Amino acid sequence: MSGAREAFVARYGGVYEHSPWVAERAWDGGIAEAGDVVPVLARVVERAGHEAQLALLRAHPDLAGKLGVGELTPESAQEQAGAGLDQCSAEEFAEFTALNARYVERFGFPFIIAVRGLDRAGILAAFRTRVEGTPEAEFRTALNQVHRIAALRIAAMTAPKPVARTPVERDDLMRLVGTALARSGASAASATAIAETVVAAEVDGAHSHGVFRVPAYARALAKGGIDGAAVPKLIAREGAVLRYDANRCAAPLAYQIALPELAALAKASGVGVLSLANVAHFQAMWPETEWLAGEGLAAFACTANLPYLAPAGGTKPVFGTNPLAFALPGDPPVAIDMATSTMARGDIMLAAREGRPVGDGVGLGPDGLPTTDAAAILAGAQLPFGGYKGSAIALMVELLAGLCGGPYSDIAEDAAGAGVPVGAVFVLALSPEALGGPDALAEAAAFVARLRQMPGVRLPGARRHANRAKAGPIMVEDQILAEVRGLAGA
Repeated sequence: MSGAREAFVARYGGVYEHSPWVAERAWDGGIAEAGDVVPVLARVVERAGHEAQLALLRAHPDLAGKLGVGELTPESAQEQAGAGLDQCSAEEFAEFTALNARYVERFGFPFIIAVRGLDRAGILAAFRTRVEGTPEAEFRTALNQVHRIAALRIAAMTAPKPVARTPVERDDLMRLVGTALARSGASAASATAIAETVVAAEVDGAHSHGVFRVPAYARALAKGGIDGAAVPKLIAREGAVLRYDANRCAAPLAYQIALPELAALAKASGVGVLSLANVAHFQAMWPETEWLAGEGLAAFACTANLPYLAPAGGTKPVFGTNPLAFALPGDPPVAIDMATSTMARGDIMLAAREGRPVGDGVGLGPDGLPTTDAAAILAGAQLPFGGYKGSAIALMVELLAGLCGGPYSDIAEDAAGAGVPVGAVFVLALSPEALGGPDALAEAAAFVARLRQMPGVRLPGARRHANRAKAGPIMVEDQILAEVRGLAGA
């Protein structure tokens, strides 16, 4: 065996447990380790034929055996402990053993399950269900589980090292970001508004919306994609609708001017809508909705952006990632903020920069085929969450933003080449009391409180709010901090 082949088999020969032939055949077929190993190894297994696949299944340790002290590969030991299988009670161990004996008798191979994200109760429940399955269906299920275990093991092997971060005091970070933006062409008001938004996101632990965004803001300002001196202008007030032209300013500045007027309108009329056109929205959407929630209002907002998202069934980008947000007053507020894509584009950009893969179903490469390569997805198309359902929500957002002045994502342009879209935002503010009377908000709060008390339930925004409550300096990624310091001349 050549040195390179030997090294490859030594690295990947155990991901299909006790079946090194998978890695050997992959190498002999001409695999390049620099590529995506997971699908290549899976294809080797799928093409190996039923007898080889059956031998592979039989080579896996049975689950009842994994509960004992017997020899395990390091990966299996980690999986066992991660699911709590090393802490089984005598009753659980007996049930696992009895189920496995029945399973092996029925199907001729041991019970196989990818335990990541499950616990003992979940595994037992799956075991009870699957032991009653048909041989053909169970063979396929077990083989799919083996593929999943292999993918999890390869992901663990190739996981990047933790990102280095430096502690920075909030005021120091505000000054640094503000200076970087001002040197790039932002007015004092615009620089301060943007800095407050990105620093708040960094505090919340939402790094893809935090200081990471500053270099792109700076490029857009320097190239004229964002007008750093612009001031939003009220175009019309028609009933409960405020129509603003942001004149290509950044959204944080536009909101400082328009949201107080929207809140006053909603409190007086019960409802208010902000139609904000020609704005550079390059931030999360919770700042606007949470601000309105702080004023005692329920709020909904959405916007379209550049063509990144392929509609369900398509392969070419048409929609933006089309985020939407909702907030309800409370302490902390209920705060939903989500893209209609499977994964936020900023998170894919971070993954691409760090050289790590993303999960299945996130996007397509330029060839229209599914991939986990973050850089290929950025060059191809992202996918909506939930298939047709997410695609329908993306369409709704596209139309609401388009009605507020567009442009629609498929014809939107990024003149500055910085990935900062200039489009429109729809913001709805509602008075809870006008909707349901003086007790409406209290009843909603009681419902939310019941949800929070349920074991295992975490409400949207909870992690951000917990991070926000922490004291101490902000931990900023070293590479981004160096870029911002360079932009600030520091």
